[in-house]
Amino acid sequence: MSIGGSGNYGSFDDLLETLRNVSKELPKGISFKRQGSHLYLQFIHPGTNKRLPKPCGVQLTYDGIYEAKQKAFRIKTALDTFTSASEFWDWYEKEILRRNEIINDITTYREIFSQITDRYWNGRNKNTKRKRSKDIPNDVNSFNRHYKIVFDKFPDWDKQPKWEDIKQVLFTWEQGTNSFKDAHTILKQVCALCPNNERLLEQLADIDPTQYEFRDKQSISLEQFLQWHDKALSECTEPRYLDIRKSWLWVASMCVVYGLRPSEIAAALNLTEAYTKDGVAIPAIGNPDNKELLLVLGDMTYFGTTIKTGGRVCKPMCLDKKLLERLNIQQPKLPEYKPKTDNPKTLVGGFAALFSKNLKRWECPVSEAYAFRHLANQLGEKSGIPQEIRARSLGHSVSVNDSVYKKRDNLQTSIDLLTNHTYQAIPLESAINIASRLIKDSGLTLLDLCRLADTMVKLLSAIYNVSEDEIKKELNYE
Repeated sequence: MSIGGSGNYGSFDDLLETLRNVSKELPKGISFKRQGSHLYLQFIHPGTNKRLPKPCGVQLTYDGIYEAKQKAFRIKTALDTFTSASEFWDWYEKEILRRNEIINDITTYREIFSQITDRYWNGRNKNTKRKRSKDIPNDVNSFNRHYKIVFDKFPDWDKQPKWEDIKQVLFTWEQGTNSFKDAHTILKQVCALCPNNERLLEQLADIDPTQYEFRDKQSISLEQFLQWHDKALSECTEPRYLDIRKSWLWVASMCVVYGLRPSEIAAALNLTEAYTKDGVAIPAIGNPDNKELLLVLGDMTYFGTTIKTGGRVCKPMCLDKKLLERLNIQQPKLPEYKPKTDNPKTLVGGFAALFSKNLKRWECPVSEAYAFRHLANQLGEKSGIPQEIRARSLGHSVSVNDSVYKKRDNLQTSIDLLTNHTYQAIPLESAINIASRLIKDSGLTLLDLCRLADTMVKLLSAIYNVSEDEIKKELNYE
């Protein structure tokens, strides 16, 4: 398990970062070269002794990057083995570009789908970079949602590919929707493996896959959330249902305070016991002496699914003591969720679906759980938490935080940000150094000096959202 927020998703910048990281692992003398939506390998060509880019038959995707890396090592071995340029290029055409295989072997949809399926299962999760496994429900569900749903649209898998079939399948989804865009991407992979791939790819490129239809993004302010939270709690008069409602309301509160995706709370490792790794102990959330309230998420939920961007450590987006007490944050109450099926789709989405169902049942102003996550991001901004720290805690990249999360801001929260923010004018370390110098140079009596130090501690704690004990430690003041 990797704890520390390494997972990212949803950004072209993330893809390029993966490309840069993997490029460092390539064999000496071979490097990546981006060519539009494809990835080339650059090396000294036998017969010319010139360093040039060469297609390697992969697209610029997460899977393509790792496939190109594997091909780079095969090319390195071939360069060191073959003594004839013609032998090398014959080998390259067959083994790297697989042109003979495409022309002679892959002739039906079934064979193409089989190759795409093998490529998927031999690849890695784009967010966490772990190896995919058929034993992980999330991987199975992801394959079914993106690939199988497209493959199943073809009535006869033993036919040879034709444009009419591909176009008909694509337009079973409405153009301009996210589903159409996803299907277009998968069918592009299908076309690339067809014998007449150049013509098919040209025809597919003439169809605009851009998503224009979007769901209305819901938002909620902190005040709206608190009013609903208290109302939902007070309206439950049946004692046998009260614990259940408290547990799901606690999940909602954790989503607001930490910016969690609903099911991520089911992967928490330090709710009631401290988490220790590499000699470092992170106190339990339920520990009343815990001031920092760092939350440790593992890779897996307690019901056997993975979380989207992998294990990480989360920082609360707000340390307002009264708010945390009002929401019972330090009284963990995780719901008991027992899936009644081994269906991957139900296993993966069941917890979040039940959470959303309860939001509607208890008349929450929003039915979309992500509204809480976006509220948390705004609370963190209001509290002066730098975007890099917020992104790391939320489990995505800074570019996603900047481009996606700011599009869902709540009007009231936006007003609060502009009129009642606590942005850090200077780093905390610098502020502590200044305070320490002022105290030392004050020339006050011991009693007045103690009063001044107490005031400094309280002021810095309030401004920087850091516990008074931590400020005292940095000031060497007890």
